[in-house]
Amino acid sequence: MINRIVVLLGFALIAFPSSLVRADKIVSLHMSWSLDSKSGAWTNDDVKVSFPEARATFTRERAEPVRKDGTAIFSYSGKRGVITFYLGHRMFEGYPNAAALRDGYLSNMYKQYGRVDMEQSFGLTFHRGNNRFSGVGTTCHFVSFPAMEKMPAYSEIGAVLVGNFLLYYRASFIEKAGLNDLSHFLKATGIDKR
Repeated sequence: MINRIVVLLGFALIAFPSSLVRADKIVSLHMSWSLDSKSGAWTNDDVKVSFPEARATFTRERAEPVRKDGTAIFSYSGKRGVITFYLGHRMFEGYPNAAALRDGYLSNMYKQYGRVDMEQSFGLTFHRGNNRFSGVGTTCHFVSFPAMEKMPAYSEIGAVLVGNFLLYYRASFIEKAGLNDLSHFLKATGIDKR
């Protein structure tokens, strides 16, 4: 049986600057989620992305589809590292598109983690039925990664704009092979690297 949770984020349009809402278009700020009680998979009804209890070689550690700040968070762990997925309306996230979000996160990562000896950017495509949505991502190899006992680590940020929603992830791995695990996870989610 599928339970349906509809989250209406009760912000009046007048609370936002008039420049964010065009006079001829009303922007919906709600997110709707379905929970499959048998499999434990959360599916977003707007973006049509699903977050099951396990995917590829990763196990879901945290599921927060309904947060006060309007962003949904799903965290997964595997033997080589961790992946955290986020989904939020771009007005709440504060970024107009996927590239701006990626750039903002990269800037914060550089400040927090320091020097990199490898950085590689790429395109992303999210498949939803017959529709394709584009995004961007970047993989960095940090010389010292505090969250992993200051060992060198690979960290990747990727984002796709799906309508007005930003679907994005952060992943970190000590071994380079973790990036292959991440690619399998992304593909199973409907995201391809280009």
